[in-house]
This record gives sequence, C-alpha cells and structure tokens, in this order.
Amino acid sequence: MTLAPIAPRSRNHRVWDAVGRRPVLLLVALGLACALVAWLRLPAIAHDTFWAEDGRTFVSAAALGGPRVLLQPYAGYLHTVPRLVAAVVVLLPVSWSALATTAAACAIAGGLAVVVFVCARELVPWLPARLFVAGLTVLAPLVPREVLGTLADLHSLILWTLFWVALSRPRTTRAAVTLSAVALLGALTEIQAVFLAPLLLLRSHDRRVWIVRAGLSAGIVAQLVVTSAWPRAENTDPAVDPLSIAYGYLINAVLPLAVPQSQLGHVLAATGPAVGLLVLAIVLATAVYVVLRGAGGQRLLVAAALAGSVLLYAVSVETNPNPLYDYAARTPGQLDSVWLTRYGVVPSMLLALVPAVGAAIVWRRRGLRHGRAQWPAWSVLAAAGLCAALILAQAGPQPTRRSHGPAWQPQLASASAQCRRDDELTFVNVRETIGWKVTVPCRYLGDGTTEGSR
Repeated sequence: MTLAPIAPRSRNHRVWDAVGRRPVLLLVALGLACALVAWLRLPAIAHDTFWAEDGRTFVSAAALGGPRVLLQPYAGYLHTVPRLVAAVVVLLPVSWSALATTAAACAIAGGLAVVVFVCARELVPWLPARLFVAGLTVLAPLVPREVLGTLADLHSLILWTLFWVALSRPRTTRAAVTLSAVALLGALTEIQAVFLAPLLLLRSHDRRVWIVRAGLSAGIVAQLVVTSAWPRAENTDPAVDPLSIAYGYLINAVLPLAVPQSQLGHVLAATGPAVGLLVLAIVLATAVYVVLRGAGGQRLLVAAALAGSVLLYAVSVETNPNPLYDYAARTPGQLDSVWLTRYGVVPSMLLALVPAVGAAIVWRRRGLRHGRAQWPAWSVLAAAGLCAALILAQAGPQPTRRSHGPAWQPQLASASAQCRRDDELTFVNVRETIGWKVTVPCRYLGDGTTEGSR
C-alpha cells in the first residue's frame, strides 16, 4: 500500500494549510504555548516534586556516572532523552533539580507538539483541526496524571509523536534529516516504537521518506538488541483477564475523552460501561466517514490510530499485569474510586485524532462553505466540535500522582540543616513519590551552588 499525498487545494484556501508568512515564528509560538499549557496543567507542588525514576534513577545516575550512563539500559530498554535531560539538570544547583526536570519535560512536550503539527500537514490539512491534533500532546485529559512534566513517562508523548513521524512526508531534505534525528532519539527512548514497524513497510518512492524511516528503524533495532541482552525483570502478578482489559480500555482510553478525571468514577459507578460505549460509538462513526470520504492516506491514518489504540493498551496491561487492572471484578462502589493508569494516555490520544481528521475532510470537501453539506458531514463536524470542547474543558490543572508532594526544596533545607548538625554525616536520603528516595551527599548541600544530586 502506498501512502498517497492529498491533492493540493486552490490558491484561495491555501492559507488554512500554511503556517503563515513567517512559519518559524508560528512554530515557536505553538511550542511555547504548548509548553506553558503543560506547566499550567500541573498543580504547583508537582513542579517541585520528583516522579518515580526522575530523581532516583535518571538525575542520580547522571550525577554519579557522568556521560557513560547516557546509553545505560533500565527496565529492559534505553531511555536516551531522559538521560540527556538529566545530564543537563545535574549541572544546576541541587535545589533546582526537581523544578528543572519538570520544566525541561514540559518544554520537550511543547517541542513534540510542534513535530506533530508539522508531520500532520498532509493528512490533516485544515489548520484548526491540525492545531487541535498537535495540542493533544499536552491537552489529552489523562496526560497530567503521570506523564506531563516527568522524564520517567515522557516516552508516552514520544510514542505519540513517532506515530506521526512514521506517517510524515517531509517536503525538503533538511526537514527529512531533522525528523530522522527526532525519530532516532525517540526510538532510543521508547521501545514500543517497534509497533510502528508496519508503517515503515509502506511503499514510497520519496527518498526523503526513507531518510526519516532510517532514523526510526535504527532506533528500533537498537532497542531490540538492548532488550534481548538486558531483559527486564519478569512480572509475577497474575495475568489480567480479557474482559478486564476491554473494560479497562473503556475506562482509561475512551471515557476520559468526555468525562473529567474527578467525575469518572462516579459516572462508572452509576452507568457502568454505557457512557464509554457511547463515546466509542461516536468515534467509530466518524472513522466510517473518513473511510468513505477521505483520501488514502487519511484512511490509513485512522485505521492505524484505531488499531494502535487497542493494541497499545492491551499489550501494556498484559506485559505489566496488576490487580488494579481487574476492572471487571470491581463492584459499582469500588468503581467509584477507580484506579486510572497512564497506559490509557496514548490510546486516548489516538482515538481523539479521529474526529479531527473527519472534520478536516468535511471542510476540505467545501460542502459547509457552500451550503451543500448533508447530514453526515454536519454530524461529523458536530462530533469533532463536541470532542474538542470536552477535551478543552479539562485543560486546567488536573489531579496528578504528585499532587501531594513531597516537594523537593523544603526537604533539602531540612537535609542541609541535618548535615550541618552532624559533621560525620556524609549523605542524606530525600523522599520523592511512591516511597522512593534520592541519596544526596552532604557536600552538595553547603552553599546552594551544587552541581546535582546522587
């Protein structure tokens, strides 16, 4: 199957496809805006709180091991981008470590949104729809819970971006080389990029497409070699049953598109899977419209998004089983305080792009602009508008697994005082999330000009 480009539009309407007369300024503005949104969606305490591997694994390893840890495997695969960021963070005063990590992760999220925007140009040519798709990088409803502002789960946003990179058709060699570098770094960070391999087999006579695919392929091969040589520890929890996987998909990937995180449990307890099934039906209906009215590349995009959404959630839960994911065994009362997992973030984003693609097709066919649109087109546009409105309504600060700290800087002040009181003390353990600790040498806590934490 060949990924065919969409026919060019008339001169009068190219303004909606272009990024403006000064494209670099627009892209920079988009990246800054998305980075700011990522920062603002996190509660203030989360900015100064390390999440999971951020402190204990990445920043600590960078301070202790130096450049040699950049390609060091962890949990069975490479984490190149987080380790690069950590190598910069440890050059700053230790009191800034958590804030700098969060800020860097938010900035990278903004940059990834720009990459999505550029890569979606051919497949989502209508500018408002493309801005929405790019904005999903930081606006996806569940993304603040564990993914935004963290290095540990930044790979989820990278996987979403690589999906678009794999389908992109760069217009210049320079763009192709840039995307190839992004693809290489991304694949060297996210082993699940292997699921994009079928997209790399699509026929193309464009040399620039193959430049991009070369970078992505090289990263995937490197990850496979690493995971074969240094496999992750086996999860001994019992497997999650298929019904719970299906129910969990509705809860974590589908329902967040319409129901805020704070209300999701109440809706589940009251209605069970009904609301999730309704939302899924609307998404699938717009997918049918894309198949019937879209170009070949758009049909491929939607098919890959739907298949990838289900596959990613199912594989993530199957390879990381946990009793918390046994949703089918939960009573309505237990569902009222349902556990939400980051495994639904990328699947949810892949679903949300479908109505946006449908809206772009409706607009491109010009029926709405000339008053000739029939009810299917109006229905698709209404579904896309509703999806966008429900997601944007959740754009404010959201509950996260860092919402209760522990904040980094107040602990360092206490740790510094402890080191001064005890001359024989050489290091202190500073708490972070999920009960983990970061070991900080006392010599780093003297004058506040330290280079990092270990």
